[in-house]
Amino acid sequence: MAGNQKQTGTRNLTAKASETPGAGEASPWRRLKVGSIIFGAVLALGIALTLFGGSGGTDDKAAPETPADSTPTSQAGGSGPGAKAKTVKAGVPVGYPRTKDGAVAAAVNYQVARSAPGYFTDQALRHQVLKTIMTSSAVATQQAQDDQSVKGLMAALGVTEQSAPDMVMRAASLGTSVRSYSDDAATVRVWMSEVVGVPTDKSKMPVSGTYSTYTLILQWEDGDWKVATIDQAEGPTPLVSPDQSASSTDEMRLANKEFEAPRYAG
Repeated sequence: MAGNQKQTGTRNLTAKASETPGAGEASPWRRLKVGSIIFGAVLALGIALTLFGGSGGTDDKAAPETPADSTPTSQAGGSGPGAKAKTVKAGVPVGYPRTKDGAVAAAVNYQVARSAPGYFTDQALRHQVLKTIMTSSAVATQQAQDDQSVKGLMAALGVTEQSAPDMVMRAASLGTSVRSYSDDAATVRVWMSEVVGVPTDKSKMPVSGTYSTYTLILQWEDGDWKVATIDQAEGPTPLVSPDQSASSTDEMRLANKEFEAPRYAG
């Protein structure tokens, strides 16, 4: 999904993963190999990943480039000293400090908010989340885009009203990198692990895991960090241990109910 030039405007989120623009810079990470995975699972996973990385529309104010003598900083977990959110709105932590750590924490938490099952099954909640995290000029485009993509994703996964409560949709941050920062705008990359699927014997797509890197451009608006654009690239992806096999559908269903996902970082 990497490209040599930044893509702007609304992205077609129903495109296959191999056709979707990337994070705006040539990525050093190789694309995932689909190999012998069945076509239906690949298509559904591709739609899911593309949704996570959908463009948030266009804004005139872009993040400044990192100075030549500056080194991008990395940070595990997505937060740092003084980066705690002040409150929660629409279920999303908001109210971050106007600092580099604040921008990083916002980027991680906003992407996690877009990765919860409720974001995909509840349109009203999805719209509330987007109104909370997006810039004023990007929210309408993102809402229309995500609504269309969620509809396609649910169909690809074979999610019904009965199976929706069992759907697995989780994401967790593995690390962050600040590519540029000023008091008005920041570009933050977030490396995430994602799990998506439906743990039923008749599922069109078993629960599958993948790794992605998201590039979020944030702007300071109305006293908080807001998302202007989001782009996604696949990887970096670790090698799965050869002696480790996937859990059964029953095990995955029970685990999804037993283990509460860490909601946010910081």
